[in-house]
Amino acid sequence: MRKALFYTLGCRLNQSETAIMARALESRGYRLTQKNTGVDLCVINTCTVTNQSDQKCRQVIRSLQKKNPQALFAVVGCFSQMAKDDIINIGGVKLIIGNQEKLNLHRYLDQAEASEEPLVVMEPLSKDPFSIETIGQSLLTTRANLKVQDGCDFLCSFCVIPFARGRSRSRDPENIRREVLFLAEKGIKEVVLTGVNIGTYTHQEKDFYYILDLLQSVEGIKRVRISSIEPTTVGSEIFALMKDTSHKLLPYLHIPLQTPHDGILERMKRKYCYAEFLEYIEKALDEVPGIGIGSDVLTGFPGEGQEEFESVLKRLSETPLHYFHVFPYAERKGTVSERLNGKIDKRIISERVELLRLLSDKKKQVFIKGFLNRTLKVLFESTKDDQSWHGYSENYIKVEVNSAQSLQNQILPVRVLEVGNGFLKGEILN
Repeated sequence: MRKALFYTLGCRLNQSETAIMARALESRGYRLTQKNTGVDLCVINTCTVTNQSDQKCRQVIRSLQKKNPQALFAVVGCFSQMAKDDIINIGGVKLIIGNQEKLNLHRYLDQAEASEEPLVVMEPLSKDPFSIETIGQSLLTTRANLKVQDGCDFLCSFCVIPFARGRSRSRDPENIRREVLFLAEKGIKEVVLTGVNIGTYTHQEKDFYYILDLLQSVEGIKRVRISSIEPTTVGSEIFALMKDTSHKLLPYLHIPLQTPHDGILERMKRKYCYAEFLEYIEKALDEVPGIGIGSDVLTGFPGEGQEEFESVLKRLSETPLHYFHVFPYAERKGTVSERLNGKIDKRIISERVELLRLLSDKKKQVFIKGFLNRTLKVLFESTKDDQSWHGYSENYIKVEVNSAQSLQNQILPVRVLEVGNGFLKGEILN
């Protein structure tokens, strides 16, 4: 039995697609492994959201090639879509597939193996609704990332993703239903909805709420989480579902802000102002008890001088977000922001990233401390030593407990007793 290793970079959507590709190979006789040596096939599912992402892709390819000189190397996804020549120049890669055909990886392996030159599969990115042939996923634990949408029409001035993944398109809902039923049969308790811009889901007059209703109707699935959703794409009516204890939708939002500065938001070509974003999350906090709210912040965008950054820092300290992921602005070829004036020195950007990450850490600690001596429902995932188990609460706080018995894939009430650095510790209630 041939062994296949998958290495995934980037977002939850990539993780979902890796699981689908792995399932297709498994059904064709491959044995999946997480060991990075002695494999017959290495598949690297790539990201290209920043220059650092591109560099990481190159590093991973070279590192795995040294450890597996005998393996067939396939590089797929966003970096392949945008920089196939760069991958060819690395050498040793037999198969390069863009985003349109990446889930059909299994169909090209024999041809790639027989070819003396790298096989490049770069089909035009479709604008049509899609289905996924391979139903069910491999490499699962207790949660499954479920791809419901791909691509984006928003064309923010700093972003290459519309070029790497194409325009927005949605997955056939019956195809989604088939996969969710399979996941439920396999014992998966939580489904995480993923895509590039999932709030724009639309398929024959069915919208994002139709998908939530679909998941609500599937027995066995206990929790539904939204991975990330763009501001303005889903209205405040979603809060009624989050606070309804009989509904599976969890009280959690990850909603990218990018910056709380209106002038920079306009230069980014975002579709909201800061006041609209703030009103939305304040309404969420008012209506949904215990909701966790995270965000993404981009710093160093052209025009973010020292005065603008100080305003950003002050507003983020006051904004009722519980944490935010911080990204340094990186100039991407072909984007509108590449042509903007007011570029910021990379050293200054790095300093700002560090300041913002420290602020995010402080805000997260304040948030999780609020749950000391309270009870949270936790879906347990894994253990380090068969004694300390960890999982995530409904509002996406990491929680650890000690137990000599296996807790994997169980949803249990936990009384919080201690606050760690970014996580909570507690005991299971009988």
